[in-house]
Amino acid sequence: MEAVKSKREFKMHPKLLFDTIKRQAGTLGKAVLEGTMNSIEANATAVHINLKEATSESKAILTITDDGKGFRDEQEVELFFETFGQPHDESKENVVWKQFRMGRGQMFAYGRNFWRTESFSMDVDIQEKGLEYALHTNLPVEKGCTIRIELYNNPLNCYPYYSMNTFKEDIQKQVRFVEIPVFFNGEQINTPASDCNWDDEDDYAYYLFNVGTDMTVYNLGVYVQDIRASKAGMAGVVVSKSMLNVNFARNDVDSSCEVMAHMNEIIRNNRIAKTRAKRRVLDHWERQATLSDLRDEQQSFDDIKGLALIKTSQGKHVSLDAIRKNKQQWCFADAGNPLADRLMERDQALCLDSAILDTLGYTGHYCQFFSWLTGTDVDYAYGNQDWKILEKLYVDFDTLSESVSDKYSTLPDKKLTVVERRVLKVLNGYSCWDGRVVNIGMSERANAWTDGNTYITLDRSFLKRMYLTCDTHVNKLMAVMAHEMAHSEDTRGTHVHGPEFYELFYEIIMGNNSPTAYNSSFLKGMRNSRMDEKQRQIIAKQKKAENNVIKRLGIAASVK
Repeated sequence: MEAVKSKREFKMHPKLLFDTIKRQAGTLGKAVLEGTMNSIEANATAVHINLKEATSESKAILTITDDGKGFRDEQEVELFFETFGQPHDESKENVVWKQFRMGRGQMFAYGRNFWRTESFSMDVDIQEKGLEYALHTNLPVEKGCTIRIELYNNPLNCYPYYSMNTFKEDIQKQVRFVEIPVFFNGEQINTPASDCNWDDEDDYAYYLFNVGTDMTVYNLGVYVQDIRASKAGMAGVVVSKSMLNVNFARNDVDSSCEVMAHMNEIIRNNRIAKTRAKRRVLDHWERQATLSDLRDEQQSFDDIKGLALIKTSQGKHVSLDAIRKNKQQWCFADAGNPLADRLMERDQALCLDSAILDTLGYTGHYCQFFSWLTGTDVDYAYGNQDWKILEKLYVDFDTLSESVSDKYSTLPDKKLTVVERRVLKVLNGYSCWDGRVVNIGMSERANAWTDGNTYITLDRSFLKRMYLTCDTHVNKLMAVMAHEMAHSEDTRGTHVHGPEFYELFYEIIMGNNSPTAYNSSFLKGMRNSRMDEKQRQIIAKQKKAENNVIKRLGIAASVK
């Protein structure tokens, strides 16, 4: 029997449409953004967003009101409200962001919707009615469109909106540079991109460089995404003048988007031609991007040779020119390695952070790294002789470390890390040390040591190996401290653990004020201290970045 071929079409099950409506927006703020974009595309001259908080007697109410064209007849309601994914006719419509015609579903997902426009009203409640909605016709004409949403859940006092202010800030970020006024509870929260002071502008976009914490991308004034500064090579803001080809969730740009490709090229050119020429102190991501460009022959060595780009194992940065002219032994070592630190302090060797090898994808012999990075690994290349001399000065770290003698040292407070200061703050707050002060120092052979009377010093590398959020490691830390408490003599040299030591050690461990009794308290103290520090840093960083953006754009902190 001969096979029969027939043409078929794919279909969409109603459940897929329902799930798409329910799961498009990750936050209420994104849903509000969709409503705002719809208003602008309806030729509105202003958009008013209002949120009324929930009470014990009523639900929270969100309204979005505009003076746009609304739905002019029942056919438009059927095509553009009832039908999801309806293709748009660019010759007849004000197309700004329209790509999928699915966005209104984001508002449906968060509460019962009442839409009022012209002589129509639409009542949508997907929790109770699913995909059915009620259409009311022949009502008194009301110009524009008002969307009233009785929210299913109170959006405030919980993640991600802990207050009305945090909700307003999210909405403000979403619509920051749109071209018509947008108000939230009566306060204008946007500034048109055309009214701001930019570093650069072309037919594709507005550009602001070297402010903020990431490269923030806006699509015709509405927020799309933050690109990590380590990837973009700098922080800043870019606002497109043409529609970007975004994904369905509107939180990423398609790699084939020509407008985004052009904006990336401007960012890259600015990073190379301007930023590094003007700034002598670079951020971490700028250093990384600069070295990647040098490796890829997109950056001239002469233009950047004086910049501090290469990180040492101590966390400092040195220039390529300084490394090229280096006349001492050098090696790669792990960041924070105490032996490398000693080699550096004694000027015995230049120890560079080995993380750069993985960052730049280098797999060759370590001694040839800089010849490879600078493109001078061929005989005729400019400057080759300097790098060849440097190759001969390379010594493996393990070989260098053998020259470090065994000594004990106590670190001053200014050389301690944030975590080390936190550990000392918590430990010195306990009463179990019998008058001994806890310090941090460096030793190759001891986890801790004491003079038997006035202090106990913890080795930095020992602490670094401890995961101080783990009960087992905290137990080990406290056991080491109890061990030193059991010594009444100096433990920096040879010492014997006799019967008296073990008897005292047992008494300390089993006593009412044993260091091990503070295990849970230590965890809590470290966590609280870390959270307090982190919160202060986040608030300070966000405030500084926000103020820098506002200052550079020439706008007020709160636009009235």
